[in-house]
Amino acid sequence: MPAFTTLAYWESVILLAGFFGIVFWRLLTGRISLNGLLEGDRADGSTYFSPGRVQLLIATILFAFYYLTQIVNKPSAFPPVPQELLVVLGGSQAVYLGGKARAMLFGGPAKLH
Repeated sequence: MPAFTTLAYWESVILLAGFFGIVFWRLLTGRISLNGLLEGDRADGSTYFSPGRVQLLIATILFAFYYLTQIVNKPSAFPPVPQELLVVLGGSQAVYLGGKARAMLFGGPAKLH
């Protein structure tokens, strides 16, 4: 039975590495475009820099990195997610969605003076 689990482990590592490699290659060659990733849309069709998207992206990457390091440190089981991290990620989502709701209801992002 240990041979089967070892085989399954390496198959999953190869599969995930292959997925990562394909996505990374397409990002490098430009087939997956990141243009507009940090921009929001206005009602008139123009775009603006969106701080809400930046903070959401940073919070998500940090959360994923933390969880991945926990899995690497103890690969025998999925680690529990700390309640504090769920609150931070949920708060980040709420800030982003609040900005989207404000833009939808009141016609665009807040203007900085």
